Amino acid sequence: ARPGAPHVLIVTTYDSDADTLPAIEAGATGYLLKDAPPEDLAAAVRTAAAGRTTLAPTVADRLMHRLRMPGTALTRRETEVLALVAEGLSNQAIGRRLHLTEGTVKSHLARVYAKLGVDSRTAAVATGTDLGLIRR
Repeated sequence: ARPGAPHVLIVTTYDSDADTLPAIEAGATGYLLKDAPPEDLAAAVRTAAAGRTTLAPTVADRLMHRLRMPGTALTRRETEVLALVAEGLSNQAIGRRLHLTEGTVKSHLARVYAKLGVDSRTAAVATGTDLGLIRR
């Protein structure tokens, strides 16, 4: 956010929302995957250096989906809870890890289920993984 700050292009293997959104929110100019062809990588570096945005196609597709269907977008906290469910933690353990009551964890999970159109922890993790919301 500082004047004259460097433009940052993230180049990584991680393309889930859990990875891309925090990077973009933190100010990354671009987000590219390591499997991009060399010419795309070179173009992305030039684009980022010029202060313009460049995104991997899969990342751009997911962002567009989130904009078109905002009701299905998980909040950062919901994503954190879902990721901990994917790790196999109980509601009580998730609450301890995130400093939440067990009831608050249950509320977050209920909203996750509703947004993803599922009715179980297993289905939520599978759907969240398929949509790139979390990584396993």
